[in-house]
Amino acid sequence: MIPRSKPLRAVILLAVLGGAGSLIWALSNVRQGYEPRQPIYFRHSRMAGAPKWTVNAQGDSVNVGGSNIPCLYCHTMPYKGRHATVPSTAVCMNCHQTVGQNFEWVIKLKDYWARGEPIPWVKVHDLPDFVYFDHSTHMNAVTQEGKAKVACEDCHGKVQDMDVVKVQNAFNMGWCLTCHRKPEMGASTDCVVCHR
Repeated sequence: MIPRSKPLRAVILLAVLGGAGSLIWALSNVRQGYEPRQPIYFRHSRMAGAPKWTVNAQGDSVNVGGSNIPCLYCHTMPYKGRHATVPSTAVCMNCHQTVGQNFEWVIKLKDYWARGEPIPWVKVHDLPDFVYFDHSTHMNAVTQEGKAKVACEDCHGKVQDMDVVKVQNAFNMGWCLTCHRKPEMGASTDCVVCHR
């Protein structure tokens, strides 16, 4: 039996602590970077992004950017209820009965519409069931000057610049508390606010 030296014990202890710390950090940021594959390829940058006009070879002005559609056109409920909601097939078809008819993803959309089925979107920003979150509480919070305290991109990132929506923030308790503790937010840090 070989006796262990103090430096070897220290190295083993540091390795164990480092591994445990890495595991805890990874589990606390488990959703950050999450980018699920959706049933229809939907480019938020093309719909919600800013227009970028250019002239094509024929001399015509062509928009190669976005359509500047506001978030609330598709996600209708963040000011009214707990959930922001994903758009129904009918909302998509408001435009796509006439726009983009030859695009593969519009053809898929029309197939769902024809069958009377909702599009099975995969939720990107999803909190655990033990967390209570209300979009309307956050979206309706205003300063004394009447300015919004929280904007969509504060939590979701610049979705209008993303082709595929990806979770930008940690969405863990520490991340939420960091915002709630800002004096200008005037938000509660009482456990029962989020854990009911």
